[in-house]
Amino acid sequence: MGVAEMVEVEDAQTPFFSVLMCCNRDDGYLNQAIESVLAQNFSSFEFIIVLNRCTDELYDSVAAIKDPRIVLFRTEIGQLSFNLNFGVNSAIGTYIVRFDSDDICHVDRLAESYKIIQKDLDTDIVAGSCRVIDALGNVVGVRVLREEDWRSKITYSNPFIHPAMVIRRDLILSARGYLGGFQSEDYDLWIRLAKRADVKCVFTSFPMIDYRISDFQSKGSRQAYAEVASYFFREFLIEPGFKKLVSVFFSVFKVFFKSKK
Repeated sequence: MGVAEMVEVEDAQTPFFSVLMCCNRDDGYLNQAIESVLAQNFSSFEFIIVLNRCTDELYDSVAAIKDPRIVLFRTEIGQLSFNLNFGVNSAIGTYIVRFDSDDICHVDRLAESYKIIQKDLDTDIVAGSCRVIDALGNVVGVRVLREEDWRSKITYSNPFIHPAMVIRRDLILSARGYLGGFQSEDYDLWIRLAKRADVKCVFTSFPMIDYRISDFQSKGSRQAYAEVASYFFREFLIEPGFKKLVSVFFSVFKVFFKSKK
């Protein structure tokens, strides 16, 4: 990605964005991830880092980074949904920018997100695309998101890339935050938000991040698929219907035939 000029928000009393990253260990990518956020060419943001169930060494290494934009917290609860809620509650930005500790932010991610939001101030969610990289940082693919009926797609597939998302903070709070899941807390949020006709989502083909695929990830695990199946079963029990029943069967099928053992 090319380096653009610094983008600033005039007369901003509070940061426009709160970049939110939760981490409980360093698989060798944390410093690069942090540096990629601090290198943004957009000035109006804070960087909330929530370290959870981490070692003292990890906490000390992050605390040693002296940058006024970093707001560092530490918790002893090792569940991502709790720590995301903690970070959202502590944030003061208008929009939450999700990010993971093994990915890389493109330098103009925030500037591009701001430009998209300014085109339509009713935007609640910006769904970003990504490049896919391997453990060594080599680009091995791309995932390009395009405008679609995400409410329909969500019944059989996650339409979003969570660490490439920008979400209005008030929207997360109104949805009562991330409610559960050890590995699929974002999918639960999307399912609940999909029931609201007032939520406006803008898709962009702009690659917000380099999304890392490595052996450390839980993506595609049986537990993750099982959690998603439980979400759809919950929705079916609340409001039975044929479409929701199909979602239950489809998600259960994934547990047994698509998940990692």
